[in-house]
Amino acid sequence: MKSLKKKIMIPVFLLSIIGILILSFVVYNKSKHIIIDYVELLAQNKAQKLVVDVEYHLEKWKSAVSMLASIDTTKNMDYEELKKYISNNKELDDKEYDFFLIADTNGNYLSTIGANGNIKDRDYFHEVISSGNTTISKPIISKSTGNYIIVVAAPIKDDNENIIGLVGVGVNLSTITDIINDEKLGTSGYAYMISKNGLVMAHANKNLIYKCNILNDENKSVVDFGKKMINGEVGIRYYELYGTKKIVSYMPIKSTGWSIGMSVNYDEETKSILVLRNYILLIGIGITVLILILLNYLTDTLVKPINKLKKHMEIATKGDLSVQCDIDSKDEIGVLSKSFNTLIKENKRLLEETLEYDRLKTEFFSNISHELKTPLNIIFSTTQLLPLYVENDNENFETAKINKHINIMKQNCYRLLRLVNNLIDITKIDSGFVELNLQNKNIVEVIENITLSTVEYAKSKSRTIIFDTNVEERIIAFDPEQMERIILNLISNAIKFTKPNDEIEVKIYDGAENIIISVKDTGIGIPKEKQEMIFERFRQVDHLLCRKHEGSGIGLSLIKSLIELHGGKISVKSEYGKGTEFIIELPIKTIDEEENIYTLDDFAQQTNVEKIHIEFSDIYE
Repeated sequence: MKSLKKKIMIPVFLLSIIGILILSFVVYNKSKHIIIDYVELLAQNKAQKLVVDVEYHLEKWKSAVSMLASIDTTKNMDYEELKKYISNNKELDDKEYDFFLIADTNGNYLSTIGANGNIKDRDYFHEVISSGNTTISKPIISKSTGNYIIVVAAPIKDDNENIIGLVGVGVNLSTITDIINDEKLGTSGYAYMISKNGLVMAHANKNLIYKCNILNDENKSVVDFGKKMINGEVGIRYYELYGTKKIVSYMPIKSTGWSIGMSVNYDEETKSILVLRNYILLIGIGITVLILILLNYLTDTLVKPINKLKKHMEIATKGDLSVQCDIDSKDEIGVLSKSFNTLIKENKRLLEETLEYDRLKTEFFSNISHELKTPLNIIFSTTQLLPLYVENDNENFETAKINKHINIMKQNCYRLLRLVNNLIDITKIDSGFVELNLQNKNIVEVIENITLSTVEYAKSKSRTIIFDTNVEERIIAFDPEQMERIILNLISNAIKFTKPNDEIEVKIYDGAENIIISVKDTGIGIPKEKQEMIFERFRQVDHLLCRKHEGSGIGLSLIKSLIELHGGKISVKSEYGKGTEFIIELPIKTIDEEENIYTLDDFAQQTNVEKIHIEFSDIYE
């Protein structure tokens, strides 16, 4: 038992360990991908939010200068009144704005912080004057404050839409940096913004602002995604900076050509994965220990009933087929126990069947011996009588008496021939050597001719044969010779098991897919419990010693095999004491033939008196 236990436990335990390791690996990697995807999505969302925030402020600044450009004070180029208007307007008196300025078309300007000068050398001045559109400048050093700023400027137009100057607002670059630095991702994550030339406009490290160009970085990976940022692309990249692995999500500000990036340390955001890995390992170890304990208990539970089953099997192998295993459980052992009991019962049944089959074979050979011996004795006795007639009554030789004995010999020869033919054919069928000679013929006409050829014989036995059909012609493929044999055998049985003045009906019905042939009599019938055995080999309804008619017990078995070779089937309906009906169903099908010439005379030659005498040779009355 210990050996069996080890055989069960070791592979199951190893498989469990392998399964847990694989599961842990899959869970870990799947969780890792989920967390990384989440970090990437979070970085994208942060970058997108910054883009929206910056766009919002840019639009607010553009709206402010556009509004200033549209008022009469500005159109009149009245600097003092404009200065008062701005100081009295709460929306314009904002800490985000370093100063406001107004300039004429020559570039001469005055600002709200008291500075004046000329801005004709500024790119945004020429863009506003030439295009007439509101413009946001690239980061520049303010002439008034010396700080890095951007200028949002709008054209001033007179009533005739002629440009007479511009009004602008200066926004310190630190304002944009504050907007960018408001968004964080973890403790190490930060955002930054670069201009369309690659210059850093906003960064958590203020020392880099307008002093560092991303395209000049020594790190090739940084330069690669920096180019993508300048080109206005959206994406996520992994890179290393000073030995630290980072994730960056970048997205453009479409109105200015600037680009925002959100960077985070990879290890910081994925440290939860390491915690998860440790938890998975601890859970795996716990499950492994639990499996080992449960496995030990289950194997002990399993081995006990197996040992019990083994004991019963040993009893059965010694020849005691009465043993039955009493393991009553719902699991596989219980099923195995039931299967064992079923197997024992089945072996017992097969043993009984084998004994019964041996008995049937013994009875069959006894029957065959009787079937052979009886006609041989008759023939032998007749051949002994004939010489005596010749010797003792040479002058008064009676022809009638001689003919009687010759007919007796002939009938018994037919009987022997029928028996031998049946034995040969049943052997051929069992060996698979019988092939049908299928021909496309009118089955109705063939059955009618076979039936009518037996009318005179039946009349001589005081039986009446009636033929009827609901269809006059139906061409199907069948073997005429074997069909003759089938019908003659059934009519022979009907004559044997009917009394004088009984009727035998042969009818044909045309079905949708089958031709149905019925041979019905008003004879003694077959008991219901015996109807299933009549088509079995060597089986007879009556016992050998009390049979009222001769027969070997293979006729109906042979007929059933011949019908099945045609693709059909035969069944029986019978009521004891009232009669029997054999029903044949043949499929309606034809075969391809190059020539299929058939005449009634051809078949009439086959259905002759001799064949009737052979099939009816075991009828004695």
